[in-house]
Amino acid sequence: MRLSLKHKQVLGVTLMVTLIVIALSLLHLSNTAGMLLDESRDRFELFASAVYSQTAAAITTQESAYNDVRTSKFVQSALQSALYSQDTLDASIVDPAGVVIASSDPEQIGTTVPRRPQLNDLIAQNGFARLRAIYSSNNNIEWTQPMALGETPFGEIRIGLTMALVREDLYESLWPAMFAAGIALLVAVATSLLLAQVVLRPMHVIRSSLSRLGRGDLGATLDLRDDAEFRELGDVFDQVSAQLRAATPEGIKPAQLAELSRRISMVGRLTAGVAHEMKNPLNAMTIHLELLKQKLAAGRPATQHVEIIEQEIRRLDERIQGFLKFVRPDEAKFGPVAIAPLAGSVLEAMAPEAQRAGVAIDRGCTDDSIQVVGDAAQLRDVFLNLAQNAIQAMPRGGRLTVTCAALPDRRVRVRVEDTGVGIAPENLTKIFELYYTTKERGTGVGLSMVYRTIQIHNGEIDVESTVGVGTTFIVVLPAAAA
Repeated sequence: MRLSLKHKQVLGVTLMVTLIVIALSLLHLSNTAGMLLDESRDRFELFASAVYSQTAAAITTQESAYNDVRTSKFVQSALQSALYSQDTLDASIVDPAGVVIASSDPEQIGTTVPRRPQLNDLIAQNGFARLRAIYSSNNNIEWTQPMALGETPFGEIRIGLTMALVREDLYESLWPAMFAAGIALLVAVATSLLLAQVVLRPMHVIRSSLSRLGRGDLGATLDLRDDAEFRELGDVFDQVSAQLRAATPEGIKPAQLAELSRRISMVGRLTAGVAHEMKNPLNAMTIHLELLKQKLAAGRPATQHVEIIEQEIRRLDERIQGFLKFVRPDEAKFGPVAIAPLAGSVLEAMAPEAQRAGVAIDRGCTDDSIQVVGDAAQLRDVFLNLAQNAIQAMPRGGRLTVTCAALPDRRVRVRVEDTGVGIAPENLTKIFELYYTTKERGTGVGLSMVYRTIQIHNGEIDVESTVGVGTTFIVVLPAAAA
């Protein structure tokens, strides 16, 4: 099922918020795990201090130390009291060889027990490594404190910690965070729906009005008076509609009206990507504004989010300026333009870039008598853009060829050929769309402006390409009167 722009925006925002919620939940779990382990260590230090005191009081002589500890009811009581603490598994005193002298579990006395993973080692790990250790292992851990008689090591106090109870505590602490995350997700979806309605409305109005005009409904208007950036576009659209109504049915023949409708439909297709390009920075700003609000509320630094929002505002401004330039091109000054000198100046301007790329230039347009009707500056921009794209399509060198010829029907054809990487068949129908680009730093405006300029000059542009062989752009323009 194909999703609409509105559904894509809502889905995109929801996915981004979900990822953020997951990341924040993991961070919350990590911090909570650290707090629980720190609390356990603090409790164990207190228990160990009590056990140490009772052990020291029970010892009468160094020779009978182990027996005194083993038979002391006070030491046994201190070890038993540790079991009343949350998450505590056992408590014992072992000699340097690992033999249990006294324990909260009397059956362990006299047995040799291996050392378990240390609580302090787990606390020292970073947050996510700590979580992985807690959830990936069922082994218990322990906290230890060395004991000595004077300068002689006497043994260790070991207090065990059960990982299962730690995990249960983490689950309990996660529920409030999950509830808050669910609320945040609902708010994000509602906000994205509202933004979709506001941001995409001009695009829907433009598409609907162009479709009506393309079907021959000459009463179609562009109701964008409330949108300052699109107001001039609405005025131009209404003027065109009024001119069409005044010229029909006598002034415009059916074939001419069909051609005009085709051109208007093409403009609608060219602008199809505008909504997508404008909603991306708006989505990013929405997310980072929410994060900025959270960090400011918590009193934490938020410079990173401010910088990202500033970047997205600049990006949105660039997209809007590009769109306005597309829909409101500079006024053209038409007159006879000699193609050969114009093509020559373009190739001379691109010669340094071509040399750096290892591209040879073949100037096949030398007949100064071939002239077209057009604006010299705008046509120069067209062929400059095509030549630059051709050179960039040959990163390992190649040949750029520009040829021109007069056609029988008072038209002039100019071919710009390269031996570059070519264009994939599925992309050939998209290359003239506004904001469509396959370059890492491309704006997607260049070829759209080329197409727009050729349309203004009542010309045609076509492209032929084979992947790995090269690409040819074919421009046909009206010839100037002899």
